[in-house]
Amino acid sequence: MNAPVLIIGAHRSGTSATARALEMAGLQIGQRLDSHRESKALQRLHEEYLRQVGASWHDPKPFLQHLQTSDGRRHCVEYLRSNIHDDFGRILGYRNDPKGIWRRLRLKLGAPWGWKEPRTTLFAPAWLEIFPDARVLHVVRNALAAAESIRERELKFEAAGDQPIPNLRHLNYCRELVETYVRAAEQMSGSANYRRLEFEELQANPPALLEQLANFCELRTTAGKVAAAAASIRPARVRSAL
Repeated sequence: MNAPVLIIGAHRSGTSATARALEMAGLQIGQRLDSHRESKALQRLHEEYLRQVGASWHDPKPFLQHLQTSDGRRHCVEYLRSNIHDDFGRILGYRNDPKGIWRRLRLKLGAPWGWKEPRTTLFAPAWLEIFPDARVLHVVRNALAAAESIRERELKFEAAGDQPIPNLRHLNYCRELVETYVRAAEQMSGSANYRRLEFEELQANPPALLEQLANFCELRTTAGKVAAAAASIRPARVRSAL
């Protein structure tokens, strides 16, 4: 089985659109996924560990401090390794049906694969100890635009009856959160298998950028698939001046 492609980046930074396009171009990223192309089981795996150390996706600093210690890093790696070893298929979103079995067989035969889940950004140093040859695709979006999107999404959730997360009502906090994720991801920049992608550049020229990304991910793709994937990328919205 080849090493995975880890699609990382702050929430609301274009990782969903990027993952969806790469999936169309031939990257296998699971089967039982939500509308953002994420495995809910992987979300829970990450969030459970964040809770254990007094953190969460929207308050990651206690976890990042924990990960900087040798004991914390070792414990986190052991947690991920044991769970992925015991329940690989479910955690990464594969069903236990003929199609799911076939997709997992494709992995053993060398199909390019990976996953997208924003919390992976925080856990990337630990995942790279498990998959040292993994390719890391870091998607970056304008910090203010990503922060505004986080805030808007959370206000919608709150209006629909979800438990509010007070800090996410504040744009400055959301921007600091985005920047925390960016800094965490940039720790991987020393790796030869790291690629930073400005999402706005992908929106401006999807065909050229997706061809580059397909090469980075070592996809066995076609011009037709790349063209279809490029067509799935929406152009950037024009933001009104403040």
